[in-house]
Amino acid sequence: MDNMLKSAFRWLIYLLSTCLIVWAFIPSVKPIMLGIAAGLSVSAMNAFFLKRRVGMIADAALREGSKRKGLGFGSRIAMVLLLAMYALKNPDVMNLPAALAGSMVMPFLLLAAAIAQTIKENSSGKG
Repeated sequence: MDNMLKSAFRWLIYLLSTCLIVWAFIPSVKPIMLGIAAGLSVSAMNAFFLKRRVGMIADAALREGSKRKGLGFGSRIAMVLLLAMYALKNPDVMNLPAALAGSMVMPFLLLAAAIAQTIKENSSGKG
């Protein structure tokens, strides 16, 4: 799991740096690139928080008598809502559809990393 998350974060950093380079050199697409970059950042924070919460739930499941905890959906959706409110209030600075699209990238990167890792493990010559 950690290898998949590291791979997904690496690709997210590549996408984020590409967005920031385009933002710096092409003035006509600044609001779109800033929206995508902010969405990618929120997506990364959400993935980090989800990983942390899943680890906490796994630890709580090993201990007896502990209360069952949720996955913290409220905090993750609140970050996306804050991003959307900022983009809605400042449309000349940040593009709302780009920000929302950027905030949904990390699950797809994790899926691609999981598929790549599965293919890599299955093609190792065993079986």
